[in-house]
Amino acid sequence: MTIEFIIICLSMFFWIFPAAKQYRTQLFWYFLVFALMDPVTMIIGSTIKTSSPQMTMVLSFILLLSVMSSLINKYSTRVLLLAASSLLLFSFFSSRIFATNLMILFHLTIIYFFIRRTFYFIANNGAVNIFHVFLLLEEISIVLKILAVLTEAKTGIAYFYATSFFQVLIAIFFTIFKEDDNKLFIDLKNV
Repeated sequence: MTIEFIIICLSMFFWIFPAAKQYRTQLFWYFLVFALMDPVTMIIGSTIKTSSPQMTMVLSFILLLSVMSSLINKYSTRVLLLAASSLLLFSFFSSRIFATNLMILFHLTIIYFFIRRTFYFIANNGAVNIFHVFLLLEEISIVLKILAVLTEAKTGIAYFYATSFFQVLIAIFFTIFKEDDNKLFIDLKNV
């Protein structure tokens, strides 16, 4: 077994627990899809020998849907979903680079919704929720990891190890805390 395979298995193992912890929260589906992304990609990729970027792109789209599920009734959200679906279909007939860029676009959209969620919480509560900061850090690390693969960065292996370790730590955080945990609120009036 290679070290990369062991790290991927450890990451998959640790991401099972946040999905269980976040059960019955607004972000449950996000954590569930996130926990299933790597195992599904590995299983389907090894059994039917499909292209990994396209499989990961489809799962990234499902991850985006899980974040947008609470906004599904808004007109602008429906337009965004239609555009994302069209791009997803087009990507199956395009290059690997297009699929990878589309994955980045999906994760940037998720980051946008998490930033919006963060500012909405700050405006309503006068406090910063550290949970939101960790959500943003997780998504940003995913985008950076995809960019490292896309640009074939020289530090790719070292970056892979660092981000995988970082993502395991974030998984442990999400296993311990929920979004509504008062211990994570930093009151801006007292700062």
